[in-house]
Amino acid sequence: MVTPSLQDAPGALSPAQLKASLWADERLRVHAVVMGSRVPDLPARLAAAEGLLHECLLPGALDPALRRQAPHLLTLAPDSPFSDWLLFEAAKGMGDWGVLVLSAQPRLTVRQHLRSLLKVVLPQGLRVDLDGMDPAVLDCLLTAADPGACQAVFGPVQAFVVPAPGEWRRYEAPLGSLRVTRQTRMP
Repeated sequence: MVTPSLQDAPGALSPAQLKASLWADERLRVHAVVMGSRVPDLPARLAAAEGLLHECLLPGALDPALRRQAPHLLTLAPDSPFSDWLLFEAAKGMGDWGVLVLSAQPRLTVRQHLRSLLKVVLPQGLRVDLDGMDPAVLDCLLTAADPGACQAVFGPVQAFVVPAPGEWRRYEAPLGSLRVTRQTRMP
């Protein structure tokens, strides 16, 4: 295990500044993995969001109850009312609803990689379900991983961002070395 580099960004940022930081690099797309188990009526919210590209991360035909609880991959737009709701209102009122995923790779590549993080093989060979996009689980995975395992979790992802009411945490792993930046959010 390698100790991650933990940095506190100087000064608190406004919600608008935090949002602008997500889209600062034009090469990167901003996706969200939203855990249906944490966001009431997620399928209805997604259906009502105009022009939002989204899909369930669990493959295949699912029972409606399982689909409601499942993680969903969304591609966010900077000027979308749904993006604003998710980044600020949901983050404030629903706690750890999921994570933001920044990647320059095509959506299909990102989706395949994120699906690969939903199941893991334990050292004894047992396959288990893992909610790797639960912010607490992701933090444990990344901070406990050696550089090779850290790179495997990141795959085609440049950064994971966890928006929370008081601070946003940004996880990056240039060359397999984990760097976590905490950015305080203005109220």
